[in-house]
Amino acid sequence: MTTTAKTDVTATGAPNEIRMILLGRTGTGKSAFGNTILGQEIFDHDSNGDSVTKVCEPGTREFDGKRLFVVDTPGFLDTYMPEEQLHTEISKSYQMTARPGPHVFFIVLDPMARYTPQEYAAFSCVTDIFGPKVVDYTIIIFTNSDRLSQNGKTIDEYLKKLKDGPEHPLNKLLDRFKRRYLAVNNRVTPQEKNSVVKTLIHMINELLGTHGGQVYTNDAFEKLAHAIETAVSEGTYKPFNADGSFASQPQPEP
Repeated sequence: MTTTAKTDVTATGAPNEIRMILLGRTGTGKSAFGNTILGQEIFDHDSNGDSVTKVCEPGTREFDGKRLFVVDTPGFLDTYMPEEQLHTEISKSYQMTARPGPHVFFIVLDPMARYTPQEYAAFSCVTDIFGPKVVDYTIIIFTNSDRLSQNGKTIDEYLKKLKDGPEHPLNKLLDRFKRRYLAVNNRVTPQEKNSVVKTLIHMINELLGTHGGQVYTNDAFEKLAHAIETAVSEGTYKPFNADGSFASQPQPEP
């Protein structure tokens, strides 16, 4: 297994590459889930629920003949970052995967956390940033499945028994993103984590099959991807600044 991170990696657009963007509220285990995919502690995370990821960070791994390219993003409702700055930073994740675009977006949730209508509304930033069709390329990831198991419940049973049923903010969020979801436990053995990764790859392949194998893009992002490819071919593309931070390209409007 080969794993690298941050300024050492960029998307290549190779046929065997799977490009993934991690999204989610602060404290849900989003970064830990990224580490589960990568098979190594690449992304910083805090078990206390405090926000650690302040900028978009990439990591990659070779797995079963695939190059897994993962971008971690700052958490929604990050109390340390103004909303406009947060949205701008999250949008950089597309630039990182714009050769030629991401295969999937993972929205990472803790099913047992408190969800209010206001927090549900916060997830509208996903479509605000990436465009309305992003819902067709999104899979919901529920972390902490071990806590559900300790209570003798599966994720399906838990969702059915939520107060307010289909009107519960969590069920409404699932409906919005086509009810594609998977429950995972980030605190398992490497072998079990590899099994999760195989399941994810299968789900991604099924998802792409509904789109004729096409990755996610829209008109604005296609222009961005073309500009990046042109810079790469001319040898002028510099994805990172001197300080190691990701170099922001002009932002298209979804």
